[in-house]
Amino acid sequence: MAAVLLLTGCTVEANPPEAVPEPTAPPASKLEGIPVDYSGFRLVMATSPPSMLDPATGATTPLPGVPGGDRVNDVIRVGKFPVVLSAGRCGPSCLEPSEVLVYGDPKNQPWRLGKARSVAPAADESGVWLIRDDGDDLCRLQYVSLLGVERGRGRPASCTMAVRQEVPQGLLITVNTGTATAEDVLIDPATGRAVHQFPRVLAITKERMLLAELTEFSVLDLRNNQRTPVKLPVANGKPGPVVPSRDGYKVAVLFGDPAWAGTATQTADVWVLALDTLTWTHAPSTPIATELKRAAVEWTEDDSLVLATDVVASWRLDRPQWTVVKTPLPAERNQRVVTIGQG
Repeated sequence: MAAVLLLTGCTVEANPPEAVPEPTAPPASKLEGIPVDYSGFRLVMATSPPSMLDPATGATTPLPGVPGGDRVNDVIRVGKFPVVLSAGRCGPSCLEPSEVLVYGDPKNQPWRLGKARSVAPAADESGVWLIRDDGDDLCRLQYVSLLGVERGRGRPASCTMAVRQEVPQGLLITVNTGTATAEDVLIDPATGRAVHQFPRVLAITKERMLLAELTEFSVLDLRNNQRTPVKLPVANGKPGPVVPSRDGYKVAVLFGDPAWAGTATQTADVWVLALDTLTWTHAPSTPIATELKRAAVEWTEDDSLVLATDVVASWRLDRPQWTVVKTPLPAERNQRVVTIGQG
């Protein structure tokens, strides 16, 4: 048996005096860690059709109740529940509004919330905000519980608006989504009044927002509106998936380099930013060479970070290594997965 390489995650200040130099050694071709047979969680993935992977058995099972045909699927987490968005194609670059499916148990039929252009978790995690399509370029913003109970018809909204996440201070949206003039705005969903507006909000939690600046990040404390600059922990690489932990005190950032050192090699580098101390922790064994379009990060209920690339791995920040379940993953999936309990 090959020896396991021991690599410890390192912690650095969020504002180091100099940028970390580009690595000269080639990135690892696989994620190193302790091999295990049991992960303690399952993965819901945006495959076609959407599916659930049990890393302990290696079995991938399609989710019931998803419409068939040529569709584009996505998955988000609302509290402990996976919510699948399944959109049919209306042309080569055109998608119909998505069917919204909530899975209380991925083995059973879902609760159907109708169709929506975009979906975001509500602050209380018992419902979602939807952009409904009323036809003739008319849309509305509406709150619906996970059981399908509507809170009125909602209020008029732009069809180019996308909802992202609600926190106690407001609902994060993107206006003019998909265009060069897109802006991220925190609004009061009851009135539509803008609370904060920035070119790009990477993530939001109950108390803070992570913002992308020209050459660095910054963290806005929503309690006192204090904004603090945060230097990037890498010299190269663009932030891809940015996922807050479930307690909201840290965010995982996957920095992707599509052409490492000028080559055709794509690399994924995983860092965790503590939002209270503004310090970075580098995940063990990263960066690794992997296809960026299939690299996903997510958090479990017990505060472990999950990385899904060619394998499924989890890591706690107080431990020196990943635990790796060498389970093959479906080739066609996007950069978003949802972890749920073993069941």
